[in-house]
Amino acid sequence: MSRLCARISWALLKRERVGADELGNVYFRKLEKNPDGEGEDVEKRFVKYAADPDPTALPAEWHQYLHRSRATPPTAEDIARGQHQRVLFKQRVAEVEAEEARRRFQEQAAGGKAGGPGVMQQLEEGEGAGPR
Repeated sequence: MSRLCARISWALLKRERVGADELGNVYFRKLEKNPDGEGEDVEKRFVKYAADPDPTALPAEWHQYLHRSRATPPTAEDIARGQHQRVLFKQRVAEVEAEEARRRFQEQAAGGKAGGPGVMQQLEEGEGAGPR
């Protein structure tokens, strides 16, 4: 039945459903006449949004397909691999940020130059100095 619907859609609208993402967006390709009137038909790729149109919410793999960075629609394996890479990247960013925060704290506590005088130095100066 779905093949029949796909064939009717292609015959009438000259568009083909190529996939969907986890947000419910549906992706299509469509052949249109070349605007120059010469040569082969031109393939147009587009998305039908499930909710409010928000291009920034599209998965990277589908964005690449729409903008012709990839020739074929992403497979389930491509999407899973991309999600895994994004998780690893976020973990590494969190690790680097934690290391940097720890380094800055140690510099400040030891009287380092990051962000001015260290905490210990400020406390020592504060004890000896009276109200000004």
